[in-house]
Amino acid sequence: MDYIRNKHHIVDVAFILCLMLLFILSALSVISLGAGIYKKNVDTMKSNYDHRTACAYITEKVRQSDNNGAIFVTNLFGQNTLVLQEEVNSTLYNTYIYDYNGYLMELYARADLTNFYPQSGQKILEIHSFDVSYVNESLLSVNIVLEDGENEVVYIAKRSTEEN
Repeated sequence: MDYIRNKHHIVDVAFILCLMLLFILSALSVISLGAGIYKKNVDTMKSNYDHRTACAYITEKVRQSDNNGAIFVTNLFGQNTLVLQEEVNSTLYNTYIYDYNGYLMELYARADLTNFYPQSGQKILEIHSFDVSYVNESLLSVNIVLEDGENEVVYIAKRSTEEN
């Protein structure tokens, strides 16, 4: 009779162990599935951030500086550079937006300075290339190739000119 009771007890323990193992495998499966979904969402959000930030940043900077011909394109560091000019206490300052070593860069300096280095600017966003040019006198074309190779083109109308 003792033998039957011990055999019955072993089956109970084996059932509980199998149940625990099933619970652990289910928990690990849910965690693994959740981690995969989270990684996909993070990658999608980063891609969306890069796409929106690049164009929105340039557009907003142009809109803020759009006053009496204060926006122009010049060749600096061997490439077309967007220049946003402003006057502070009777001194002209330029904000240069350009591409350097795979980054969209911004450099703020006095307009009369001609000796500065492209690495002096602030890194804004990782990109492959940046080009800005005039479509016509009041329309800028900004072409940005993002880190993932996607090409973003934005056209920005200047509201003011040197005459107004």
